[in-house]
Amino acid sequence: MRARYDEALILQGIECKYQFPNLASTNTQGEPVIDSYSEFIDTHIFFESSPKVKTFKRYGWVVENNDDLPFLVHCSWNLPHMQKDSIFRIAGQYSELPERIFRVTAVSYDLQAPDHLVATIIPVYDEQIVGLTRKEVSKKFDRSNRFLKDDTDYRGEYHKTQLDTQ
Repeated sequence: MRARYDEALILQGIECKYQFPNLASTNTQGEPVIDSYSEFIDTHIFFESSPKVKTFKRYGWVVENNDDLPFLVHCSWNLPHMQKDSIFRIAGQYSELPERIFRVTAVSYDLQAPDHLVATIIPVYDEQIVGLTRKEVSKKFDRSNRFLKDDTDYRGEYHKTQLDTQ
């Protein structure tokens, strides 16, 4: 069953890149402390952007209502080191959109037919620091103007700033 599911993922799934944390641990507040991430692993997934409450109940997750449910990713059982705080990078399928980064919050599987893993994922909005160590982040963002917005609009076209008009 698992080999057939892997074949279905390759034929109909979405291509993405996967990373798992090396030596993952938590601090005293329960927040993840990731030293580093693995190399990128090319894989295929099924992405479920609007799951139903019935789907969550089938996997054993308790859900109160159907408002703001997390995304689901169905991935191969043979994906190495699938765990909490792993990262999936999903690129635009039909356009040149930048890739979206998602972090795994929980992992489970279907008890009736355990042929694949199911993970709840949340989007990561600070893409510049995902997969970097604390030292690399402090070295990369060592200036106060590093977080200023670029002079481009949402289409990538340059627009004039106040400095250009003077």
